[in-house]
Amino acid sequence: MEKKIRRYSAFIPRWCQAFGDHAPDPGGEGRAVEWLLGADSVGVVVLPDIRRFLTHELLGAQQPALELGERFVRLNQRTYAEMNILGHPGYTALRQLLLAADDAYMFLTYHLIYPPGTRIITISRKPPLPLLYKEMAPLPITVSD
Repeated sequence: MEKKIRRYSAFIPRWCQAFGDHAPDPGGEGRAVEWLLGADSVGVVVLPDIRRFLTHELLGAQQPALELGERFVRLNQRTYAEMNILGHPGYTALRQLLLAADDAYMFLTYHLIYPPGTRIITISRKPPLPLLYKEMAPLPITVSD
């Protein structure tokens, strides 16, 4: 299934809205990827080095190509297969959100329970606050089996 995710970046660097209520990821702290599951959104907290790479690729000026399969993720020319995150309920929730939502939005958020400077890559069914974010070119995404 082909989709376009509407991407947003903050008007002022490092500013962002709060993620909101979510179910914590049991054992998520200390792993490279921690999932946040909200009512209408899925967030990913990743290690700083990985976050820099992902935010550059997903929320940078260039338009990336992204494919989410059940057993792999392809971002531009890199394919990641058979990784632990692909079997996680958070990854399943992300795929379901993308398959179910007419519109999906990507932007960075934060939450007070995480250390200062922590940013959450968020995919949501609801757009971010227009006061904080400006829309960028959409992200084409393929969600496949």
